Amino acid sequence: MTDEHKHRLLQFARIRRAKFWLRFMPRRARFHTYPIVGRFAAFARHRSYLWRFNYPRVRPAFYFGSVLTLIPIPGQIPLGFLLCLLFRTNFMIMGALQFVSNPATGPFFLYGTYKLGAITLDLTGLSNQQETPPAPATFEGSLDLNPIIVPSVAKAPPDLEAPDTEPRPTPWLDRFYKILGDQLPPRGQPITAQAWVKIIVHLLAAQLIGAIIAGLAMGAALDLLWRWLVLPAARHHSARKPVTAVVTPHSTAFSNTSRPPLNSAVEPPDQTLP
Repeated sequence: MTDEHKHRLLQFARIRRAKFWLRFMPRRARFHTYPIVGRFAAFARHRSYLWRFNYPRVRPAFYFGSVLTLIPIPGQIPLGFLLCLLFRTNFMIMGALQFVSNPATGPFFLYGTYKLGAITLDLTGLSNQQETPPAPATFEGSLDLNPIIVPSVAKAPPDLEAPDTEPRPTPWLDRFYKILGDQLPPRGQPITAQAWVKIIVHLLAAQLIGAIIAGLAMGAALDLLWRWLVLPAARHHSARKPVTAVVTPHSTAFSNTSRPPLNSAVEPPDQTLP
């Protein structure tokens, strides 16, 4: 097996590996199959920066794609396509990152980004927390050194014939108060329309802030992996690539004895009679 044959086998193996990973991305050949954005397939194919994998085109796609995939809004791929046109970045990476948030991972991302945003709002003091009522004042100036001991009252046995008036446990309400306890009024008080507006604003703000922070962190991790793994591997591969052709420089100047080129202007011979 010659060196050229080995080089071709390695090249075909790299092509198959690249096709395996590219099948999870919106490629140029299958861009027309996507809904909404598929109508602009001819327009997108003429934009070469949407399909390039050089570092200046790839780096913005990591950050914008990571933030966009964590924001729970519909139409993420069309929005990613608009961002790619605006910032001239790679659409294949941008589109592939939008499939990270799917019905299987969506609930975990929603809860995680909300908790991160809520912690950020609490630390910055921007959260709309309900003010806790002050504790009742106690008089400590009594001269009596012996504390007053109140005898405990024995609890009467339950009457089986009387109707059950104790409140029943509500697990969903307990979970609701556990998540939004700081934004809800105390138990037993009705939730007014103003309180509902504050709850919705708090949810949206916490979700957006948490998605931005987590998305930037995710984009930075992908950026570092690309810079530390992909770029050195590409440089190593380009350095080991064998030279298949050798170009030797040669002079194109014609000597005085050589024939002139065919496209050069040649004066016709003198046809005058003696």
